[in-house]
Amino acid sequence: MSDLPEFKYSPNCYTNDEVFEKALPGESKTCQCCGEKTEYYRGMYARKNVKCICPRCFANGAAAQLFEAESIQNAEPIENGADRVDELIHRTPGFNCWQGEMWLAHCNDFCAYIGDVGTKELEERGIADEVFADYEERDEFDVEDVRNYLECKGSMAGYLFRCLHCGKYRLYVDAD
Repeated sequence: MSDLPEFKYSPNCYTNDEVFEKALPGESKTCQCCGEKTEYYRGMYARKNVKCICPRCFANGAAAQLFEAESIQNAEPIENGADRVDELIHRTPGFNCWQGEMWLAHCNDFCAYIGDVGTKELEERGIADEVFADYEERDEFDVEDVRNYLECKGSMAGYLFRCLHCGKYRLYVDAD
């Protein structure tokens, strides 16, 4: 995987199956942007049905430009960050969730997407109380319901982010 591009805002994208899909052994996919065979791929939001974009075409922005598309549906606002917004929505692969992803921000920059989590995974990492306290401040779903029903890849799923600057963990919650 060393020849694959890295993504500032999605550092675990090759190990998270909710970011890039991996072709089955012996199978390869053809990128709809560059026409090259690829082992890792995902689609993106576009007017055309775009289901197979390779990591390189995400990273260099070619897919976003060719298909006049964005790879991220929603993101928290940041100030004076046009270059960071461009990198996020045009050169970063999104992640799969129920209603469409919301990319979280902190310290006036977008956070790194860590992966899909439930309460169990947050407790195993020793960050459950910190994450739920931050979540409660945003006044979205009832925090006690989230704590009780949040399940990795479940009907109420959590998406964990980490600030690139101060290391604070943040949680986005989505439900079917």
